[in-house]
Parts: sequence; structure tokens; C-alpha cells
Amino acid sequence: MKFPPWLYNLYRADFLRSVGLYVMRDHVVLVRMRKSFLRLSLAEQEARELPLGENNQQAISELTGWIAEDIREIALRAETGSRERALRQAMVSLLPHFSAGRDSLYVCVPQEQAVVHKVFLPLAAENNLRQVLEYEIERQLPFRRDEIYFDFMPTGKQGDKIGVYLFAIPKKNLAPILDVLGSFGIKPDGVETTVTAIANYLLFCRRDLSDPAAVVGGQNDAWEMVGVRALKGLKRNAELLFSHSLSQTDWSHGAGKDILQECLAGSPKLFGWGEVDAFLHSVSTNGELKYEDLVASGNQRLAGNGNIAHPHVLPAFGAALRGLREASFTVNFLRQPGTVEGGGKMLSGINAVLMGLLLICAVAWGASYPTKDEIRLRQVQRENKKLEVAVEALRREEGQLERARKEASFLADFDQRKGDVLRILDELSKTVPTNAYLSNLRYRSGNLEIQGSAENASGLIPVLERSPLFENVGFNAPSNRGRDNRETFSLKADVERPKEKASKP
Repeated sequence: MKFPPWLYNLYRADFLRSVGLYVMRDHVVLVRMRKSFLRLSLAEQEARELPLGENNQQAISELTGWIAEDIREIALRAETGSRERALRQAMVSLLPHFSAGRDSLYVCVPQEQAVVHKVFLPLAAENNLRQVLEYEIERQLPFRRDEIYFDFMPTGKQGDKIGVYLFAIPKKNLAPILDVLGSFGIKPDGVETTVTAIANYLLFCRRDLSDPAAVVGGQNDAWEMVGVRALKGLKRNAELLFSHSLSQTDWSHGAGKDILQECLAGSPKLFGWGEVDAFLHSVSTNGELKYEDLVASGNQRLAGNGNIAHPHVLPAFGAALRGLREASFTVNFLRQPGTVEGGGKMLSGINAVLMGLLLICAVAWGASYPTKDEIRLRQVQRENKKLEVAVEALRREEGQLERARKEASFLADFDQRKGDVLRILDELSKTVPTNAYLSNLRYRSGNLEIQGSAENASGLIPVLERSPLFENVGFNAPSNRGRDNRETFSLKADVERPKEKASKP
């Protein structure tokens, strides 16, 4: 599903500060970043050298006269102690450049110190991947479970299996760093490798990336290659395609070239960082490979909010993105089962405030409709009261007009029928004998009904039949004779229409 840019920007809005710490064998790089709503800036970038001691094994052998092979463990302990002291001194000089209590801190270590392994598990384990990996990790990696920190990242279904990238690091490689930070009261929010840090940095610089891409680079004769593909969505997730880390000799000779050719075949875009030129020169067989410099891409993305000074800054930059909610990959060796990182939260504090304001506005907007309707209703009622007098007057005039129309219609109809009525009255006055009385007369559509009394009611029928105006004369109801020896009658008859006389030729 494609989301509009403004919705994605609103999801990213926040006010945060984050620190990325990249710990190499001979250097420590610190990057401090700040997010002000949507604007990201590079506030600090510091590097400290970790001086490597001399060959402790040879020095102790010369001092004591013991065989060098016999004092290897003593030399390793001395080297570890020397490295911890150097790291502690570097952190003392870096403490003024960030706030240990307020800034979130994420640590990045080189990929050569960790293991990245892709495994395939049954689909039934999809909902309990961590529990399954707890049992399977000793079969997949040459370490005991209590000797490593691990995390994982699903890659989706592949046939009847589900792919999982397994990230693991021996505790002995991470313990010196955690001990030094703990001595200053600093507890890292997360630890990851350059695999996810560089991938997050690339996806931050190139938000328009839609095709699969490969990132090549490294330092200290250890080169690595990572493949990523961006997935569209509100949270801008991504997919890790591959991850390879080999020494310079393995890349230049042996299977390194085949791996490179296979990875580049499926990743049309190539990005480089660190000692990428030496790497590509050693493995290129068909001419010089073209790549895009990640340092230049980062400076272009920051657009005046700080410039990246050195390629070694990039892994620390990518680790710091975790604390700014700008990371696509959230692998964390220190993750506890069931916990969710801040970068994985759906809503930040400012997002929650904006969402609350949006909900308040929506509720107010929805509640305004009944209020507006009530106001309009009252306005209409006031207008109707003003018009009631005029409407009542119109209704009275309309009633008077209707009565006048009925009277006019009656008079017009009576005017049309007055000729027939006069002829009927004239004929009855001539025909009916003087000893008969008419009490009621009704004429309708050529039919005549008469009621009255006479000495002999049946004698009226032939009298009326002889009239040229009446025909079909008969009783309409039975006649009754009263005490006065007179019969009441009700007669009906059809009135003949006068025929028009033919005009003479």
C-alpha cells in the first residue's frame, strides 16, 4: 500500500537525541545526532585511536626466558587488559561530547566479530521463532547458548520453510565494551553489527531506493558486502538480501569473486564506503565497477546540517539512527525476550500528542453538526413565526376564492340547465290535474323524480305518458293512501330531448 509523503513525515516527527558508538580494533568513533520535529542534524562526530600494545607474547618471553607458546594465555590476558585501558581512556575523552543520562546510546561492532547466518525453519515455528532458535542455535552455530548474545530477523516464507537471519556475537567480544560503559554508568540501548548499521544508513540517505542494492566496503583488511531492498509502507521496512564478510585474501582469491558476481547480478545499484576502491580493484575482472559514494549521499541528505568527515563515521551514524526512529532494521544483541525497542513503537510522544489533537478536532467537528442544525432550526422557526400572519391571511383568501369558484360553477351549470327546468315545470303545470299536488321535484341528467299526493295516483301515469316531454313513466316507490283518502306517490320519468327541426331546402 502506498502512503502519501506527508503521512510518513508525520509518523517520523519527533524531538530526540541519539548517540552512535562504533568500536573497532584500533579506533572508537562517536556520532551524536539530533532530531527537531523532521529536521535531522549531525551535532558531534569524534574519533579516538586505541593504541595497540607491542607483541606481549614476545616481550614476556624475552623478559622471563620462557617459551613463547607456553605464555600465550598470559599474553592474551595482558593484551585484553591493555585494550580495556585504552577503551576506557577513549571514553573518558568522549564523555564531554554527549549526555550519558539523556541521550540514547547504540553500539556498533565490526561484522568480523559476529556471525550472520541464514537458517530455514518450519512454518509451524513462525509464531515462536525465538523459542525455536533457543533450542536450534547450538546446532546452527559453533557456540554454546550461554556463550553468545543473539538476535534474529525473519525474511519471509520460502516454499514450506520460513527464512531467518541469525545474528550472534560471542560474549567475550562484547563483554569488555559493556564493562567499560558500565563503569561510567552507561547502559547501551542496543548493540548491532555494521550489517544493519550500514543498511539503515543507506536507506536513510536514499529514501527513493526501489530496486535491490548492494553495499560494499570495510576497513582493516576485512571487507563486507550487504544487499538490501526497500519495502514500501508507513514504517518504511526493508528486506536483507545477503550478507558476506571475508578477509582481503579470501575476496581476492578463491570464492570471493564468485560471491561478488552472484550478488551484483541481482542488485543493479552499487554503493561503496571505506576501502571500497581497493576492494573493487582486487576483485574486478571486466573493467572498473561503478559505485555511488555513501559519504557524498549522506552529506547530500543532511543538506547543511553537518558534514560527514570520514567513512568510519558511517556505521556510528547508522547506529545513531536507531534512537531517532529512522532505522529500518532493528537487530539488537541485548534485546530481552518479549521487549520492543523505541524505534519499533508505532507512535512517539509527539505523534501521540498530534493524534490526540486530531481526535479532539474530529470530535469537535462532529459535535458541531448537531449544534449547527439546532441553530438553523431555531432560525427557521423564528422566520416561520414572522410569516404566520401572512400565511393565515392567504389561507383565508384561498378559502374565500374556493367558495366563490364553487358558486360560480353552480351558477354556470344552472344557467346551462335552466331551459330544461322551465320546460319541465311548464309541462307539469299543464298536464298534472288540479286535484293532484306536487311536494317535491328533482331533475338530474335527463331523469325526473316527483313526489306528492293525489286522489288516484295511478291515473297520473297515462296522463304524463301522453305528454310529448315525458316517457317511461312509472312508480319509483309504492303508493299509500292516507286518512284523507288521498294517495301519496313517487313517480319517475325520462325527459325527452327536443329534436332539432330539419331545415327546409
